[in-house]
Amino acid sequence: MFLDLPDETLCLIAEELGPQRDRYSLIRSCRRLYTALLPTLYSRVILCDVRNHTIGQVSRFFNTIAREPQLANAVRALRLESWDVEDDITCIDCEFEYDRQLIDGVVAGTCWSAQPYDELRRGNTDAWLALLLPQLKGLRQISICYPYGSEYVEDMFVKAAKEDGTAFRRLTDAFAEWSDTENSIHASCMEPFFKFPAMRRIGGSAMVDSDREDGEPRITPFSGVTDIDLDMTNAECGFGVWIESCKALKTFRLNIGGSMVSDGPDIVSAPLRESISLHKSTLEAFWLCGESYHSPEDDDGWMGSFADFSMMKYLHISISMLAGLDEDFEPTQDLVALLPPSLETLFLCHCHHELLNWAVDQLERLVGSNCLPRLTSLGLEGWGPSEVDESSLETMCRLEELDKRCSDAGLYFATSIGSHRTVPGRFVSLWPCD
Repeated sequence: MFLDLPDETLCLIAEELGPQRDRYSLIRSCRRLYTALLPTLYSRVILCDVRNHTIGQVSRFFNTIAREPQLANAVRALRLESWDVEDDITCIDCEFEYDRQLIDGVVAGTCWSAQPYDELRRGNTDAWLALLLPQLKGLRQISICYPYGSEYVEDMFVKAAKEDGTAFRRLTDAFAEWSDTENSIHASCMEPFFKFPAMRRIGGSAMVDSDREDGEPRITPFSGVTDIDLDMTNAECGFGVWIESCKALKTFRLNIGGSMVSDGPDIVSAPLRESISLHKSTLEAFWLCGESYHSPEDDDGWMGSFADFSMMKYLHISISMLAGLDEDFEPTQDLVALLPPSLETLFLCHCHHELLNWAVDQLERLVGSNCLPRLTSLGLEGWGPSEVDESSLETMCRLEELDKRCSDAGLYFATSIGSHRTVPGRFVSLWPCD
C-alpha cells in the first residue's frame, strides 16, 4: 500500500507534485503522511512577497525553523523578493514575534552570536534575513532580488565566506538582480559566493562590474564555479574578478543592459577578452549579445580570435564583435580563421544590413571549407527587419541559397533577416540555468 512505502520514497513522490497546495492537501490527509512529508513543504520557499509585510513573513519563518531545525535543513531552493529595509517601528503595522531567548539559542557558539538585536526588535527585515539565511544548512539554490539600502544581508554573505565554514556548504546555484527597472547593483555583491565550496553556477541581472584597485594583482583561481550567466548587465571592466576566480569556467553568457543599467560604456571588449582567454582549455560556450556597443576610443571593439579555445562548442556573438570593424565600418577579420575546430553551433547576431553580403560570403566559405568538422548549426540574425531592404531580391536569394547549401551539408541554418526567417528550434542550449 501507499502508506507502507519508506519515508524517502514518499518524499520523492511529494516532490513531484507541482502546486504547493497539492502537496499540502496530501500532507493533511493523515498523520502518517504529515510526519513523513511535512519537510517537503519547505523544500522550495519564497519570502518577502510584496503582497505581504516582509517582516511578518520572515520572522514567522525564522521562528518556525528555529523551533524545528529539521525544517531548516529541508529548504533546498529559496527566492527572496525585494524586502523592506525600513527599521522604524512606527512604519510597521503588523505584529511579529521577537524572542530573544530563541535567537540566542540558535546562534549560541557560532560566529553569528553577535546580532544587531536593536534592529531585529524594531523589525528590520534586512537584519532578520541576515540572521535567518545561515541557518538553512541544506540550501542548494538561492535567488535574490536586492532592494535599495540592503546592508545586513550583503555583509552576512561576506562574513560567511570569510569566517563560517559551515554556512552554505551545499549551495550550488546563486542568482541576484536589482529590484528596480533602472540602474543596477554592483557585481561585488556576488563575489562571496565564489568562495562557497559547492558553488557551480552564478548569475545576475542589472549588474555593473567594478574595476580592481590600482596595482591589485591578478586573482589566483580558487573557485569551483563553472557557469556564469548575466542578463541586462554592462561589462566595462570585463568581469575580471568573477572570471579570474574560476578554476575551470565552462559557460559564459552576457546580455548587455545598455543605458537603462548604467551611464558608462555598455561594454569594453579588451578586459573581457583578456579574462576569457584564461579559460581557453575549458570554455565550452560563450554568448555575448546586446543592442549596441559604445566603446571608448582606445578600445577596438573586437573580442579576439576563438581559434585556440579547444573545448568550445557554442558561440553566440555580435558579428561586429567577432569580425572587428575599422573606422569605415569594414570587417578586418575572416571568420574561418577565428573559429575553433571543436565548434558545433555558431550564431551571429546584430548583422547590420551593410554587413549582410559580407556575412553571407563568410558563411558560404565556412560551409564549403569543412574547417569545422563538428559544426551542426548556423544562425544569422539581422539588426532589425526595418534595416534590411526587403526589395533586394539578390540578398534574399543568397540567403535561400545558403540555406540550401547548409541543408546539403547536413547543417541546420536559422535566420532572422528581413522576410527570410526560420525558427532556431534545433539550437540546443548548454547552459544549466535554462
